[in-house]
Amino acid sequence: MVDTDNRDELARHAWRLLMTAAQRHLETTSHEIEHLGMSKVMAAFLDALTTMPTGPTNQLATRFGVNPAWVTDIVDRLEARGDVVRCVSPDDRRVKLLELTDAGRSTYVQLEALFATPPPELLDAPIEDLRAFARIAERLGARHETSGSGPASSADHSQGPPPSADQV
Repeated sequence: MVDTDNRDELARHAWRLLMTAAQRHLETTSHEIEHLGMSKVMAAFLDALTTMPTGPTNQLATRFGVNPAWVTDIVDRLEARGDVVRCVSPDDRRVKLLELTDAGRSTYVQLEALFATPPPELLDAPIEDLRAFARIAERLGARHETSGSGPASSADHSQGPPPSADQV
């Protein structure tokens, strides 16, 4: 622990520690996602589809700020797994709508469980520390929700080639 009364230095130290712990958790979670037969991008798309209304593929492209052609490849993979289906739009038969399947909802529940499982060190923390951590996390979450800048909005794959097969 940094022994300082400087708020800025202490905040920076705490933030670095939190980011290191989050990175470790993401690495562990990434391996688990791979065990489910998915990539991180597929998991992110599936997550987005759970919160979006049924809509065309370009809805995902817009949400992630990526090229629609790139989205098609990922959707093809999700469809091959049975997580999504493409349906003809009742308003325009040329338009295909993406719908989450029951299998996709089940996969999403598994993904949510992976991300929501805290590390043992957190489970072993004193209750007072957990309450303080929860208050701080709520404050950070509230700031993030109002800023409108999340991982989905910061991704930009609209330029350049799509990622290689090992990245998706």
